[in-house]
Amino acid sequence: MSKILNCKACNKEIAKGVNKCVHCGKDQRNFFSKHKFLTGICAVVLLAGIGVAGRDKPTLVKPNDTAVKTSTAVAEKAVATETKSKEAKAFKVGDTVKLTNLQVKVNKVSIVKGDEYTKPAEGNEFFAVDCTVENISQKEQAISSVMMFKVVDKDGRAYEMSITGMVVAKAGQLDGSIGVGRKISGAYVVEVPKGTKGLELVFDASLFSSGQVIVKLN
Repeated sequence: MSKILNCKACNKEIAKGVNKCVHCGKDQRNFFSKHKFLTGICAVVLLAGIGVAGRDKPTLVKPNDTAVKTSTAVAEKAVATETKSKEAKAFKVGDTVKLTNLQVKVNKVSIVKGDEYTKPAEGNEFFAVDCTVENISQKEQAISSVMMFKVVDKDGRAYEMSITGMVVAKAGQLDGSIGVGRKISGAYVVEVPKGTKGLELVFDASLFSSGQVIVKLN
């Protein structure tokens, strides 16, 4: 088995198992290796929420939805619309998506500029996804940005959450417990190559949930 690898940033050869590239200084560890304490906390939060997670089927919430519809014709139309919404493969920025216990909305996306000390690697940029998650169930819900959120490109390649980018964005984190009827808002920030298109947010409410919210970001 080869003991030589290529650096993730500069692509030069380095010894397998080293933490930082001897050429450019890029940290070679993945998110979980770099942030073991945070990963442990997120795992506990996720396990706490598994017991209350249902089988989620994403449904688009219309701005003019009403609680009661008595007309048979209106009811049939609502069923048809709901069925069509469930079949949708992806939502767009600004859509409010209803799951069994949660409602998820991507408010906006933006490029976050760093400074002299907190900046992405050469050729990359911080891509921020500002979201709101609302608890519509009758029980407290646990949210973990590490376990429930990810950003992927058109080829399905996932980008790790950037702690540096989160600090620069100053938009709050999507972690913790949400009380009944309460909301949590914050940004999920990743580091991607400049100008990357076809990015999508993938939100999984639970490891055991059948529903997955996919939002086209650009």
